[in-house]
Amino acid sequence: MLSKIRRFHFKPALLALLCSLLPIAIAYVCIIENNKQQRREAFIHDYQTSFNNISHNLNAIAQQFSLLDNANTHCSEDTLVALRKTHFRISYIAEMGIVSPFGKLTCSSWGPVSPPLDVLKPVSDSTLRYFGPAVLDYTEELAMIVAQTRHDGSEINAAIPLDVFRAFLKDSNHHSDSIALSDSKTGSPLFKIGDYSLPLHNSAQLFPLQQSKTSGARLFDDGEQRFYIVQVFPALPGLSLISSRSIHELYKSVYCLSLLQVSLFACLLCSMTFLAYRHRRRRLSQKSRLKVALKNREFVNFYQAIFDTRNNQLVAVEALVRWMHPVDGLRSPDSFLPDVDRYQLQVALTEQVIENLKRDLHTLLAKYPKIKVNINITGQHLKSPKFISQVLAAHADFPNLCLEITETELVEIDSPQVQLSLQKLKQQGVTLAIDDFGTGYAGLQYLQQLPLDTLKIDRSFVVAIGTESPQAKVLNGVIDLALNLQLQLVAEGVETKAQAEYLISKGVSFHQGWLYGKPQAISNFTA
Repeated sequence: MLSKIRRFHFKPALLALLCSLLPIAIAYVCIIENNKQQRREAFIHDYQTSFNNISHNLNAIAQQFSLLDNANTHCSEDTLVALRKTHFRISYIAEMGIVSPFGKLTCSSWGPVSPPLDVLKPVSDSTLRYFGPAVLDYTEELAMIVAQTRHDGSEINAAIPLDVFRAFLKDSNHHSDSIALSDSKTGSPLFKIGDYSLPLHNSAQLFPLQQSKTSGARLFDDGEQRFYIVQVFPALPGLSLISSRSIHELYKSVYCLSLLQVSLFACLLCSMTFLAYRHRRRRLSQKSRLKVALKNREFVNFYQAIFDTRNNQLVAVEALVRWMHPVDGLRSPDSFLPDVDRYQLQVALTEQVIENLKRDLHTLLAKYPKIKVNINITGQHLKSPKFISQVLAAHADFPNLCLEITETELVEIDSPQVQLSLQKLKQQGVTLAIDDFGTGYAGLQYLQQLPLDTLKIDRSFVVAIGTESPQAKVLNGVIDLALNLQLQLVAEGVETKAQAEYLISKGVSFHQGWLYGKPQAISNFTA
């Protein structure tokens, strides 16, 4: 059971989970917000349907009132006919009447009022207004009185039973907890359906209304956070329609995903998990292949000559590793060294390079006993006591062994283990070179603190010879610096005679490059 748990890799599972959760979380938030928006739109649609219905009828009343502007207050036959036409044209009006400028109801759509009734005196404002509710004499229904003052100071009015508004509101409101016709100044409800409440004053007072339409979410005086909308009727500014719904009820079940959405998210999670495991398997398989290649000794050495141009003699060879892949054939370092670094197999690979040296160079050493043998190392090598022991053992076979540290590889010079390794190497006569000098960021620090013997000029500076590039100018400074420090100089990447002649003129006599020979297997190597 424990082995099964160990084989289950938590890192790719966690990576897949995180990569999946991010788009899922974003999509989930978008879905929830979209669902909320749909709920709000449905609520507003119901409200607007009711509002438009009532507003349409109030506009119709205002238009009919304008036709009665010249009807007299004496309840003549013409006045009665005009009142009744309007009354019967608008079916939901229970009664119409005319009030004199002195506050006397003298005429109704049913006939003269005798004696005239004392009512409220008409106001001077000609805007359509309401008052009530009032009880109708004949039907004893509660009604809202809509009135308008005419040019002569008299008033025309109509009584609308509140049950009419119930019909207007009830059928078109399925998403509201409450809806009410309210006074635009006080918020007092003239007619309501549901449990009527208003926003708390400490969350901004709603009434009197400061604009014709307001909506949003607020804390109401019943303790509920509610989404609401309130709008003033243009034809009757004193009256508003307000509707609200509890946020909890409005967004109820909005956080539940549909089966399709859950399926899509599950597919995304599975896909990301598959990709993460596939990536990990690919990485692990590459690491395994490298380990198998090391075990099977598939890595071979190629060698490149370093010549002394003063006598045109071979003075050194640099060991360069290649992978003799059983399927792909010979593979260059660029195809596998990045993975070697990634999986920290540098030391194991260099150990095989040293073993290859023992097998390859016995013939060459017999011909050139003083030839120097260069191998490349990194900062990790100097931290490995096992590797240092192997180097010291190899030094007996290769007295002129030189270790090349690439400048781009960071070496922890202050590390006690690194200091101890350097001390052992110097005591046994192993020389140290800095490779690709000038391409990194620690060159001067290395020159000051590392016990260097040789400085290898990077090919990018050699290629710049004869050009106006900045590298060409830096080259001379590097040469002067090395000569002043009494370091041996080796120029890498020498490919033309012009480059060789320039370097010789500057005092650089050790050259390495295609002008003198490409890297090649020991079987094809010629001095």
